[in-house]
Amino acid sequence: MHISELVVQSGTFTSVSDIVNRFFALIVGVSAVIVALLWLPIAIGFFSEDEKRRAEAKIRAKYAFFGTVIFILAITGTLYAIVYYVATGT
Repeated sequence: MHISELVVQSGTFTSVSDIVNRFFALIVGVSAVIVALLWLPIAIGFFSEDEKRRAEAKIRAKYAFFGTVIFILAITGTLYAIVYYVATGT
């Protein structure tokens, strides 16, 4: 009996793609928590009574939005594809 037969018989065989998909899901989950924590101070400032703090929060929200979009593009690989296309033209 080979080790591969033992693994298949035990029912715990997982393919590499399953492992990669679980790892990607873990990265996306952790990233979502980090982004939510970074948006929290902006939301608190946005709903503040102070007008100055609210105006600063609006400006920070704009920058945070652009940062979040760039982060999402980087995580999904879209940013790499765009830079590769601009750099090589293919």
